[in-house]
Amino acid sequence: MDEAERLRRRNALSRSITEQLGRWMADIYPRLPPKSPLAKACGYAINQWKPLLRFLEDARLPLHNNASELRLREIAVGRKNYLFAGSDAGAERAACVYTLVATCVLAGVDPWAWLADVLEKLANGWPQSRLKQLLPPMWKAEREAAAQAPSTAPAAA
Repeated sequence: MDEAERLRRRNALSRSITEQLGRWMADIYPRLPPKSPLAKACGYAINQWKPLLRFLEDARLPLHNNASELRLREIAVGRKNYLFAGSDAGAERAACVYTLVATCVLAGVDPWAWLADVLEKLANGWPQSRLKQLLPPMWKAEREAAAQAPSTAPAAA
């Protein structure tokens, strides 16, 4: 659905629920023990109320932050794994590989296909002056251009 329809549906379905939740938190918060988990959660929500309601004004904003949370979780898991890299140099190499794989994902490139192709090209003496062409976005553009180019193979008789 387009942004206008998404905004219309959010206002129709979510605005009254969020307003009701806001009233409930404002009512209950002063009566809660200050150190209780519910008081902390309500205090946080009340202090962040305007940013929490932004999804009602901007249809481009997602209703949840699952993608961001997943990315942060990957970093946290990786941080634990970095302790076992073997050495500082090993950790730096791992960080380079993680960066290249993440760049593949952002560019919409299959990391395994990219890595297999790039390693083969490097093993066959790819010139260092052309390394930039092997970066995922440039690699993808070159493959797409090759796929669209007319075939130069001779026609079968």
